[in-house]
Amino acid sequence: MNDSKLKVLHQTFKILVDNEIKSIRIDYLLSSDLLSKNFSNSDVRFIYKLTYGVIRNKSKLDYYISKFYDGKFKKLLTKYKIILRMGLYQLFYMESVPSYAAVDTIVDLCKRVDPSKYQLVNAIMRKLSDNISIKNEQIQDLAIQFSHPQWLLNKWQKQWDNDTILKLLIHNNEEPKIWFRINKLKSSNNKIYDLLKKENIDFKKSDIMDNFFYSHSVQDLLNSTIMKNNLISVQNPSNGLVVHLLKPQENQTIFDGCSAPGGKMNYINEITNGVSTINAYDIDNKRIQIAMDYLKKNNIKNINYHQADLSLDKIKPYKIGLIDVPCTGTGVLSKRADLRWRKKPEDIKEMNQIQSSIIQNVSKYLEDGGVLVYSTCSIEKEENWEIVDNFLNSNVNFKLDRADKFISNKYVDQNGCLSILPSSNGLDGVFAARLIKNG
Repeated sequence: MNDSKLKVLHQTFKILVDNEIKSIRIDYLLSSDLLSKNFSNSDVRFIYKLTYGVIRNKSKLDYYISKFYDGKFKKLLTKYKIILRMGLYQLFYMESVPSYAAVDTIVDLCKRVDPSKYQLVNAIMRKLSDNISIKNEQIQDLAIQFSHPQWLLNKWQKQWDNDTILKLLIHNNEEPKIWFRINKLKSSNNKIYDLLKKENIDFKKSDIMDNFFYSHSVQDLLNSTIMKNNLISVQNPSNGLVVHLLKPQENQTIFDGCSAPGGKMNYINEITNGVSTINAYDIDNKRIQIAMDYLKKNNIKNINYHQADLSLDKIKPYKIGLIDVPCTGTGVLSKRADLRWRKKPEDIKEMNQIQSSIIQNVSKYLEDGGVLVYSTCSIEKEENWEIVDNFLNSNVNFKLDRADKFISNKYVDQNGCLSILPSSNGLDGVFAARLIKNG
């Protein structure tokens, strides 16, 4: 195998190891800036495809590998499992990689990582290559077939019907649509769409908001002058709907909680033409720095960042505000596939407690007659309606303002909240409730 191919595979291996063993977020490990310094666009695409393919199909890959492993597969060290998963994913699911290459290259990778195990890896990979038809086997266990943790699947089965769950599982294992938002402070929809046509970059406008579009030419866009000049940003339309539910106006003082790295904050600023004062808060200094770098680069001076724990710290009074609280992220498992393996049942309870503390604390600083939007990228009721319902029951001076007054009713649930399950139209799963403090 040539050195460049081995380098690509070894980088993928290191990413998967750091994600599974060190629990480092996959989006941090797959930093496009880091990868683009060392790899070509085609190499980066391969790394992304193989990394996410292995993570999204982990249970199924382990199921197949264990059939040809003599011994207790659970006791095999994680690094060898990762090597075998990488090889099997290429063998079964990447048509661009010939079978012999999937076997040979993964054996060479093992020789680099740990030469003592290359014969074991070689034997298992050759057995899998000789029995490639097993990939068409109908696996009855949905947790294995769709590679989701059993506890999460059990939970969803108590909440939704089988058809809904199946659509959700299928969606979570698909490559997500990558959406972009046009920065109206720097350009216009027509100018950007004309530029994309001129550059022969494919795109499809959102049918919800015409300043959002998705493209299959993601790497080309990320490396384009359009992106480097901040004429567009990566953002899903679901997050745009959250901001529309807030309905910010010019010349307001706006609170943006749990703000960094600033996607919704920047959209709020664009909607209000950069003339509102935005007080943004976050607990994570590294994420704040990312947001601050963007503000400095774009000479934005009407946004003030504060590091704070919003579950207990004092904040400045506000008339309109958004809290996009920490959550389990089960509405974005297509994009952040590793979350399904990193989260545990107890995390939902922990998030519920944090979310309750945040909304109770920040609501104290909302002025009479003011608006607070509570949002998550979770689809779990414990993090969504239960938080809002409990808050309203314990704070009689607040009421729910129905979401269908601000956004299409097809995205509004029976309680009057923005509620979207992730689906084939490319929308992330989100929840948001608009609350008004009685004056």
